[in-house]
This record gives sequence, structure tokens and C-alpha cells, in this order.
Amino acid sequence: MSEQPSAWARPWGPAALAVLVAFAVGTLALRRTSTITDDWQGWRQADTQAMARSQAFEEFSPWSPRIDWRGDGAGYVEAEMPIYPALLAPALALLGDSVWPGQLLSLTCVLAAAALLFRALALRFGGAPALVALVAVLLGQGAIVIAPSIQPDTLAFLAFTVAWLAFLRFLAHGRWRDLALWVGATAIAGLVKPTTLELGLAQGLLVLLAHRHALRQLRLWLGWLVVLAAVAAYLWHARQLYLTHGNTFGVLSGGDSKLPALSRLLEPRSWFDLGRYAVAWGVTWPGLIAAIFLVVRRRLDAESVALGVAAAALCVLAFRYTSGPFGTHYHLPHAVLGAHLVARAIAEAKAGSRALGAAAIAVACAAALFGGLRAVKFVRRLPPQPETALGEDLVRFAPPGTLIAVRARAESYNVEWQTVNNYEDPRIFYLSRTRGWVLPNDLKGPKGPARLAELAARGARFYVHVLQYEPDADLRDYLATSAQLVSSSPAGLIYALRVK
Repeated sequence: MSEQPSAWARPWGPAALAVLVAFAVGTLALRRTSTITDDWQGWRQADTQAMARSQAFEEFSPWSPRIDWRGDGAGYVEAEMPIYPALLAPALALLGDSVWPGQLLSLTCVLAAAALLFRALALRFGGAPALVALVAVLLGQGAIVIAPSIQPDTLAFLAFTVAWLAFLRFLAHGRWRDLALWVGATAIAGLVKPTTLELGLAQGLLVLLAHRHALRQLRLWLGWLVVLAAVAAYLWHARQLYLTHGNTFGVLSGGDSKLPALSRLLEPRSWFDLGRYAVAWGVTWPGLIAAIFLVVRRRLDAESVALGVAAAALCVLAFRYTSGPFGTHYHLPHAVLGAHLVARAIAEAKAGSRALGAAAIAVACAAALFGGLRAVKFVRRLPPQPETALGEDLVRFAPPGTLIAVRARAESYNVEWQTVNNYEDPRIFYLSRTRGWVLPNDLKGPKGPARLAELAARGARFYVHVLQYEPDADLRDYLATSAQLVSSSPAGLIYALRVK
């Protein structure tokens, strides 16, 4: 990498700052919502905020997260390391149960990652290519949607970015501080979101493609070993939480599988869906165009190939989610690849001729605007969720801490993907500050009333039925004799369970 006095020198530095400020203002004024359960992936946001709330008001434990759908137990859950909720806990303890700290933390992570990318790309390719790459990242659907979203993926994105840039500096200069930074940041990314360990694959590929001499350095191997040991140690600990308490997000135990079903791998439509999600939510549309330009001109570099192969490997490994709407956050780190492609392509075009460079900038900006408008349209079309209405309504009847049972919209087994499914929707618990159990929507026949009777005996005082399906005959008969309907709405039904 060639060093320059400052990536923030005029005119490109101030322009980049203006873009970052505009994105922040636009996010807070137009994108942020106070009702996170109606937002995109509102169930993930509710779980994250609930874990932060638990750390603030129950027990501060950065290694043992707790959830609301805990039944009558302690609520410890097998999950990724709750670094993000732990960062929110002090603010919640000081300010109360507010969504602002999480939204500001996520926005800060996205802005910091984008600023770091701009700086690194400006030093390497120049201010203009870096500025266009910055615009491409911030107008990507992934950045626009997740910037104010209370999800740990924003922190993982920042750690991914820091780790990759520090790794490049380490390969270029061999400094110990860069080694410590990329090892620490890679470990944090993997602890917050294990799927970001695709970064390790990208690092290894880059060394094989362009820096094979580094393989003789023991400290390189020790760095990777430290990362794997840290992530493996925490996942082992998380596994023990599952074995003890029975709750999981499906990281290692129980829950769902992210691996693809063979039948879906053979469907062209699934691959098309993967492509459109990967571009819109990750690499970005300008990144796709830049990749095509560089391939045609045979100017792809080792960094592009390494990041691209690693991203493709992750997308195939987690095909069930990366090819659908429930895994859009998996693509966010690939904005690093998109930014690199855009900056490199524009620098290459500018080196060809001034006219070609101007055309490349115009095309990239137009593609970025196209992606940004699609993202805004997507956000504005998000519908209200029935769980929000039911959770807010339940507050009238159930004091905080009340045990309840909720019939979720999700099934316990996904027939399409042939896998167990994570059906535990936390939103009603989060909004009403209750605790309890989640029942899948495919629990039908005599098993439904039997399970509900068991939960009532264990202390459940309300049953909330989300109206994706009407209660079946067996459940209706049980509710008619063992519960009282206290609220009915298009969103669903709330019953007070009779204590026997």
C-alpha cells in the first residue's frame, strides 16, 4: 500500500465527511423507528434488546445471555457471545429501557466501518474512487436497512472491516500492532457472528495468492490459532448453556440448520435469489458492475478474489438463509468487497482515459442511487406486525414478569428446507415484559391442548394466539372450558388461563 499524507485532505476528505453526516442525519430522521418490532427482522431486534435489558436489570454477564422466552427457567441461551448487548447494558441502566442506545450504536458501527474503508481506499486508489466506493456502501440496502437496527451484525461488520484492513497492513509492513489488531478484530467478529469467520478464509487465500512468503512466519499461524481458540472456547461454553437450560438460537445445538437441502441446490430459482440478495444487501449494485468491468479487463486483484471466494463459500454454506429474506444480514460484510471493487474499477478506468474514468464514476453513482431508492422503497413497505399489536395489548392484562404462552406464526419443522426451525418469536414477550413459552404453529390436534394445560399448571396465566391460523377444534374446546377470552383483534386472541 502506498502511504499518502492524509486520506482526508481536500477536496475528497471533506466530501466524504459530508456524505457520512448526510447518511447519519437521514438515518435518524427518516429511517429510525421507535417500534422495533415492526421493523425489518424485528424478532432479532427484540431478542437483542431483551438480552441487553436483562444484562442491565437482571445480571450483567457478557458471556451468558438470557432471553424472555425462557419458560419458568433462568433463561440462559446458547447464542453468539453477547458483546453487543453488553455494550448497551450500561446505557439502559442509566437511561431506562430505551431503543436509542442500540440504534445509535449500530449507526456508529456502520459509519465507522464506512469511514475506515474510505480512508484505506483513498490511500490506495485516490480520493475520487474512494468517495464513490463510500457512496456505494452507504446506499447499499444492507447499510440503509441495518444502520439503525438493534442487531449485533453492525458490530460484526465493523470488526470485520477493521480486521481486514489491519491484515492488509500487516502483510504490507509486518508491524506487531497490526498483527494484534487483526487478530483481536477477527476474534471479535467471529464471537459476535461466527459466520464472519469467512474472513479467515479470505485472509488465507490472500496469503496464498499474493503473499506466500508470509506463510513462513510463525506469528501468522499463531494469530489464526488464537482466533479459532477464542471462538471455539466460547461456542463450547454456549453449548453448555444449552445442555443445562435447553434454550438455543441454533448456533451449535438444536434449533435450525443453515446448511442447504440438496433439492434446493438443484433449483435455478434458489441460485437467482441468492444472487439478488448477495448484490442488493452486500456487494451492492455498483460493486457488481465493477466486478464485471474488472473481469472483462482481466484486472481482478488478489484481494478481490480472496474476499469473493470467501463470500461465495459462506453463501453456499448458509444457503438456506443467504438465498432468502431471513438471512439478509449475512451479506453485510460483503460490502467490504463491494467497496474494494468499486474503488479499483474507477481507478482502473481513470488510468485508461479521463472520459472512461468520468463514465465509470457516473455509472457507479447511478447504480448506487438505484440501490438506495430500492432500499428506501423496501423500508417504507414494511407492514405492521400482529405481534406488535398483541404485545402492546397484553400490557393491559399482564403485569411485567407474568408467565404466558404464545402461539407463534412459525412452524417447528420447515418442510421446504427439511430442517427443524427456530420458531421462538420473542416480540410479544419483549413488548409486554413478560416471560414464558412459545408454541409452534404446527402443534395441532390433542397435543396443543395437552401442552397448554401443562404450561398452565407450571404458572402460565395468559395464552396469546397470533391469528395466522384459527385455533383448531381441539384447542377451541380446551379454551372454551379452561380460559377466558379477554381481547380479540385482527392480530390475534388473548386468553386468561383459569387456575385449577
